[in-house]
Formats: sequence, C-alpha cells, structure tokens
Amino acid sequence: LSTLEVQKKKQAFINLMLPSILIAKYEIEQKRKTVLELVNKIEELSDVEENYLNDLKKSYKCSTNTDLLSRLRTHPTSIVIAQAVIESGWGTSRFYREANNVFGVWSYSKNEARIKASEDRDGKSVYVKKYDALPKSIASYFKTIARGPYSEFRKEREKTNDVFVLISHLKVYSELREEYVKRLEQLIRYNKLQQYDGYVLKLNN
Repeated sequence: LSTLEVQKKKQAFINLMLPSILIAKYEIEQKRKTVLELVNKIEELSDVEENYLNDLKKSYKCSTNTDLLSRLRTHPTSIVIAQAVIESGWGTSRFYREANNVFGVWSYSKNEARIKASEDRDGKSVYVKKYDALPKSIASYFKTIARGPYSEFRKEREKTNDVFVLISHLKVYSELREEYVKRLEQLIRYNKLQQYDGYVLKLNN
C-alpha cells in the first residue's frame, strides 16, 4: 500500500478492510440474536444452552444477560475504518504488514503469536499480537471494545448510532485523548467514511 499514490492507497485500504469488518459484525450480530432468543425463551434452558450463555459471559467478562447483550452490539463501520486508519497509518505500519494487527493490540502473553515492537516502554520490551488473517484482527478489536474500559461508549451505543456522538466516548482508546477524537472526526468527515455505514454482509442462500 505504501507504494500507491494517496487516493489509491486510501481506497485500496478501505476495500481491504470493509469485507473483514462486515464479516466480524455479522458474526457478532448472529451471536447476539442467539443470546436474545435464549434470554426470551419461555421454557427452561437446556444444559447445552446454559453452558453456551455461561461460556459467552466468561469470554466477554460479564455476569448478566443484559450486560452480555450490550457487549454483543456493534457500531458504525465508519468508526471502525477511522480507528483502523489511525492505528495502522492507512495500512502502512509494521504491525499491519507483519502481523495483520490493524489496531496495534498489545500482547501480554508469551504463549500467543506476537511480534516485538521497535521501541521499549519504560525500559521494558513491548509486544503486539500477531493474527494469521485480517478478520481475526477485526474480531479481536470488537472484543477489546466489548471487554475493555469502554463502558461509556457501550452505554451510548445502546441509545444511538450517531457517529459523532459515539466517538466522543472513545478518548480512552488512546493516550491522545481529546486529540484522538478530533482526528477520528476529521478522518470520517474528510474521507466521507459514513457512506460505508449502510453496507451489510449479504449471504447467498
């Protein structure tokens, strides 16, 4: 991507990211639909169904069905693309190129696939996760938002799909804080990223 002229690079990056984002959103939405069906089921849940819900709660680090449903929501694609742009430099970062790590997600376990960052942090080595494909990086990003310190963002996501209201709650995603939100807004507006918010994954039956 780094060899392309700016406009072509931008469009190529969006074209690469879009299918992976739509796949990840579809899979999460299907899980949410299943959870909703189980929660609203009149008859008693089977052991298999109970285990399914409990495993999901464990995976999403929550204890109630209401919280699980909130964590299994998705948000506008324009936000995901804008964050991907900032974190990967339009797909030119080393983490993106060598590890399919679009969002610079850190690794804290030597037992998982990862690569070492070029710079240390507070005198210690820093690693980021390595994914074998882009969709896995996107799925991991949605899980980070679902499980991390983004409760205000998740609460707002229950109420609105307004992109510019939602991004104001993402300042905790970056040490840049308010500046990060400003950059997200500029990216979304300048590159007209909201045009992708209506895109959905179409499955052939």
